[in-house]
Amino acid sequence: MDPRLSETETAFRDLVRREASSIGVTADDIDQGVTTAASAIGRLATANILGICAPETHGGGGAGPVELALASEEVGAVSASVGVVAVGHMVSSFLLDILGTPTQRQKWLPAVVEGSTLLALVLDCGGSLLESPSCGVSGKKEADRLYLDGRARAVTGSTLADFLIVPVEVGDTLLLAVVDADRDGVTVGIEAGQLGLNGAGQAPVEFSGVQVPSGSTLSTGNVVETMKMADDLFRIGHAGLCVGIGRAALEASTAHVSGVNDELCREQSVQWMLADMATETEAARLLTWYAASRTSPGEMREAAPMARLLAADAAVRGSRSAVQIFGPAGNERGSGIERLYRDAKAMEIYHGAVEVQRLAVAGELLPRLAKDISPWQ
Repeated sequence: MDPRLSETETAFRDLVRREASSIGVTADDIDQGVTTAASAIGRLATANILGICAPETHGGGGAGPVELALASEEVGAVSASVGVVAVGHMVSSFLLDILGTPTQRQKWLPAVVEGSTLLALVLDCGGSLLESPSCGVSGKKEADRLYLDGRARAVTGSTLADFLIVPVEVGDTLLLAVVDADRDGVTVGIEAGQLGLNGAGQAPVEFSGVQVPSGSTLSTGNVVETMKMADDLFRIGHAGLCVGIGRAALEASTAHVSGVNDELCREQSVQWMLADMATETEAARLLTWYAASRTSPGEMREAAPMARLLAADAAVRGSRSAVQIFGPAGNERGSGIERLYRDAKAMEIYHGAVEVQRLAVAGELLPRLAKDISPWQ
């Protein structure tokens, strides 16, 4: 694969990088709970970045997974908390576009693209490292109404979202409901302190007899296959975030070593750490770009978990090395370096842990022996 970007892709990456730089100054405040990712998300929306993958007919950029990967890396390099909210919003807008009727797309997409309406996808990540994100909500149909009951343990962006995209099991059928976060029967919990990804509005969401109006369910296409595609887009977006974390750790470490005395710069163990960080980050970037450039759903389904796995592992190793290189300063809260490490570790578990990605890769290699880990059958 030729990893070089086109002129259009390069211009887009540079745009996101410029906008992301303004987010970086608030990253530690977001992490420490002084503020949330909401204002930073607004800046991305103002720059027409949130709608890059939405159709041009509704104000979007009409781009695809490559642009998603590029945007994720740039935002992840300054704040993974902002990045996970942005990725969730963009993948949710993809679902709205693919599964919505023309009327539904016209009703919601313009506001979604401009960022005045923020979306969050309600998935239950379960209590095990081996569980994929899945539907935790059941539905019951009465006449032309749908009623929802269920709970998802931790939904990213739920405390910030205006609308929730909710996968709903109705008997043997899977539907997606668009639910106003303020609707009667919807209870969004409080974001608790976490190791990493703080400020991303991650909280439990409970549905108790929530009535979904007629016209607020998305089911015009193959919902199961579309959800599998959404899984792969999440993997690509999250891989990009991990590449961004790794890149930020490498850049900070290189600048630190170059700016101190010759003793540290000449230390071979430090040189080796930097070399490994650079190599692993670049490898993760290229595999993420490769996965994003696949035009066949089958090829993307094979490559996306590989990219997610490699990028998460590289981010953890790279940010851990950065803490080591900075020494005591890297261990101080507010240094930014320890935040990278905590965010990288959270990304190793978040939304389908690396163990799930390994199972997904193995499932492609051993289809007769490996269990299909996808909840969307």
